[in-house]
Amino acid sequence: MENDSMFGSEENRENSNNDDSRANAAIDRSWLNEAKESIGQWSYIMLRDADDHDIDWDWVRSLDLVNGIGAASPADYEAGAASNVHDLLKADLEIRDRLEAIIAKMSMTFMRDFDRRITTYDLPRALAYADRRLNDQIQLLRDRGIAEGLWTVTDEERQRVTVPVLAAAKEGVVVDDIQDRTAEIVNARAEQRKADRAKREESRRHREQALFEADEVKYGSVEAGPDESAPADSSSDAGSPDYLIEGQPVINDDNPAVPSVEHVDENETAVPEARFEKSRHAAAEHVAEHAAARPKDYWREVFLPGRDVDKVMGIDLETNGTEPYRTYIIDVGFEYMNMKSPRPADAPTGYRYDKDYYEGGDAYDQHRYSFGVTPEAARHGNPFIIQLTGIDIKERVGADYPLFDEDFEAQADLLKRLVSQPFVAHMATFEHSFFMLNVKGYAEAYRNGHVTIIDTLPMSRLWDEGSIPSEEHPDGDNRLDAYAKRQGALHEDDAERHLGLEDTHIMLLAMKHHLTQLKAEARGPWGPGGKAGVGGKRIINYRRRHWRR
Repeated sequence: MENDSMFGSEENRENSNNDDSRANAAIDRSWLNEAKESIGQWSYIMLRDADDHDIDWDWVRSLDLVNGIGAASPADYEAGAASNVHDLLKADLEIRDRLEAIIAKMSMTFMRDFDRRITTYDLPRALAYADRRLNDQIQLLRDRGIAEGLWTVTDEERQRVTVPVLAAAKEGVVVDDIQDRTAEIVNARAEQRKADRAKREESRRHREQALFEADEVKYGSVEAGPDESAPADSSSDAGSPDYLIEGQPVINDDNPAVPSVEHVDENETAVPEARFEKSRHAAAEHVAEHAAARPKDYWREVFLPGRDVDKVMGIDLETNGTEPYRTYIIDVGFEYMNMKSPRPADAPTGYRYDKDYYEGGDAYDQHRYSFGVTPEAARHGNPFIIQLTGIDIKERVGADYPLFDEDFEAQADLLKRLVSQPFVAHMATFEHSFFMLNVKGYAEAYRNGHVTIIDTLPMSRLWDEGSIPSEEHPDGDNRLDAYAKRQGALHEDDAERHLGLEDTHIMLLAMKHHLTQLKAEARGPWGPGGKAGVGGKRIINYRRRHWRR
């Protein structure tokens, strides 16, 4: 494997004998304090958090991002410590809820800052950096309570998220005020977004209806008949400057109330202006009804590829959780593939994947990198991630496993790759969310239109006829595992590996096979509504305004 990256691969690290001078060097965390210098920019625009609470930016400024923002110290993690674990856990949870409500609002604020008053995304990255360490502390305080016999913890699914639920293990232990409120908060925000969308839709319909009613007042009701809006002693078309409407566009071919050009030409008869306006009003109602009856646009459509897409970089991340402000990137795998042009003749061949039957095919420039977690996260562990990926984060500490959010060379190298061509991921919003809060410069590059994102998930849902809705999968089975099998990139009796490079490989193979099939059948990008160009989602800058393509 050719490897010209600035950060070492898993294979290289395992043979490094810890002689990497970068790994042994002290981590420079001065950027965390420097990030606070932009608080003035943020406070000018962002007054309230994601839960619609006023933001105290002086409180944000007071946070010790370098040494930790939690109430506990390392000594407090130990069972039998003199400190009150209940009070410490309660304080930490309150800090986390308050901070995460701010972080949750920052992406939208940054993207909608059309006047560019906020110049950098360093502050959200710094707050997320501190929040990850705070979350590690919260987990260890819960572990201490278990060890002391105060409570038990079980994971429960609550609508959109899974949360740890505490139950008192002895009489007199109070746990109601130290429960994890993540599900309550996330679900409430989702319901509020749903209500806001409904309110905007109702407002739009109200404006349309007001226009219809205004037309009826001015021109009369369509249902009243063509002439009842005119005075009895006058002609409704008298004095009209547009006595003949020859050449007027037909508003809707399906609406008989709209006069056709051919009809006017044939009769050479004036159509009363008021009658025409009423017909236009009826056509507008007709169009509005059809628009309301259409299925809602699938929001991931914007990530679909175009018919001219060629070189892409596929990428997949493995993390120790789903929230980019709480968890760590532990495995990164990426490779390149051309969707149209031949594979580069000088690219090395014969790469060996974790799965023996995987063949490189048209893929080239494969990379796999491993990263670590904090000692606190390693101490807590994560059995689910072991089961899913085979990665035991208890072993991901030390010089061989730098933390991605502290490895600026790794971030710079990855950013350079991400802006060089479209990148592809399956459910790409996941990777995008981690890049925003982990890769220095990514948010700025994305906002400035230098990043193009293609997602294979909407390809599966919208273009793969094998994605059949079922009770378990109402929109069809669009998991990477299922999509890759339908496209012949994964054996039917096998399963997705859940390692970055292996998942990237089957994704790109499936994408290329799928695009080849779609082109032959004149569907997808080559069908009705297909995109020209490379497609994908990219911010387009135009006169200081930003549009999504």
